[in-house]
This record gives sequence, C-alpha cells and structure tokens, in this order.
Amino acid sequence: MAGGGNGLPLAIHAGPDAVPAARRFDEPVIRGTRKRPAGVPTNRLVFTACRGTNAELFPRVMSLYVAPGSNVADVTFGKGVFWRQVPQGTYRLLATDLEEGVDCRNLPYEDASIDCVVFDPPFMHTPGGTAHAGHQNYETYYRNNSAGNGCGKRYHEAVLELYFAAAEEALRVLKGDGIYIVKCGDEVCSNTQRMTHVELINELVQRGFIVEDLFVLMRNNRPGVSRLVRQVHARKNHSYFLVFRKAGRRRLANA
Repeated sequence: MAGGGNGLPLAIHAGPDAVPAARRFDEPVIRGTRKRPAGVPTNRLVFTACRGTNAELFPRVMSLYVAPGSNVADVTFGKGVFWRQVPQGTYRLLATDLEEGVDCRNLPYEDASIDCVVFDPPFMHTPGGTAHAGHQNYETYYRNNSAGNGCGKRYHEAVLELYFAAAEEALRVLKGDGIYIVKCGDEVCSNTQRMTHVELINELVQRGFIVEDLFVLMRNNRPGVSRLVRQVHARKNHSYFLVFRKAGRRRLANA
C-alpha cells in the first residue's frame, strides 16, 4: 500500500474495473443532503377501533373521507345523533328519514349529484326492549316480519335486502368516487351467527363499490339480557362503520 505525503496510507482501488479515485482514510465522507419529510411526529390519529358513541366517532370518520363543504345526504337522519359533534355548516347536510316520508331506496336526488351518503338503519330484526330505544325498528317502518315488506323476505334476510337496495340507490345518486358510509352490526339469528359486516362488504363490492375502511365502535356500557338460562354465544358489544367509495369510470376500466 502506498503512502501519502504526510505518511498516511492511501486507499487504492485495484483491479481493471476500478473507477473511483483514491481517497485518504482521514478525509471526511461528504454525503448529499437528504430532504426531510414534511409533517410532525404524533399519536393523535384516527384509529380503527375505539370505545365511545356514534356522535364521538362519526366526525372522525368524516374528517378522513369527506371534504368540508361537500353535499352529504344522511338518509336515516332520525334525531341527528351522528351530527351532534359536527360543527354546523361544515357540510351541506341533506337530512331525510323514512318517518318523514323519504325512503332510502327512493331518494329525491339527481343521478351523480351527492358527494357522500350516510346510511344507519336499525340493523337487527325484532330488537325488543330498550335495545334500540329512540331508533326506528323494522317492524314499525319496514314491516320486516311481514310479507308486506316488498321483498318477500323476513328477519335477517330482510335486513340484508334493505342494505342492498339502499346501496343501489346510493350508487345512483353518488358522484364518481363519492363516499358511502354505512353503520351496521352483526347478530345471531335463529341461533346462527350472521356476520353482517362481511356480508355487506362482499355484496357491495360486487355492486360497484370499493372498500375504503372499517371502524369498530365498542359500547361504553355493558349490555345485558332480561332472562338468561344458558349463554351460547358471546354477547356483542360493538358495531361498525363501513366506508365505501363509488368506483369511478376510470377505476372500473382498470379493474
């Protein structure tokens, strides 16, 4: 190894393919300046699961997927629970409900005119007691347990049928890439587990929606039963917000 003028050895790249020039071992390595990414470290994020209420989680879902000023059709508005913590004027809210004569399956909006549709039907048949106090039920509004419900189906199958029909109408009124936010919950029907959120995702994907997100909301209190002989299944204390996006023409063409 050859020495330098000050007696220090030089690093020599030998071999026929050697290209870089010799560098002294005591010379600093000069590297290019790396651009620092934007943003700040934080754990103040929107998470997929939380304990709380609809009014607490719903604004977080909206903040991720719906821009302020958007036209939002809440087609099962009820008492407006979802909107209690959304600052008034953030969105152009179109609030309707079946009790007021507007059916989620036949909305009074033009095709491709809405940025976001929110759908929160009673998602269990025959809730009974105080399970859905203050919330419309299928027996009263949708005649879930009768042949007059329009679909010829009963119980959980009628629940799904309403979700599917409402999704078709939402698909019609949503703009390209519009957002569809759906509230649902799983249930046990005829002693059979029905994973409603899975059934909805599988069906809506086939109907022209893209799955964007899933949020799990746990109840603050402990649900109970009026009469218990023997517990067969775990009692459900959570529900879901599913977020879908209408597949635009470009997305469908690339599918």
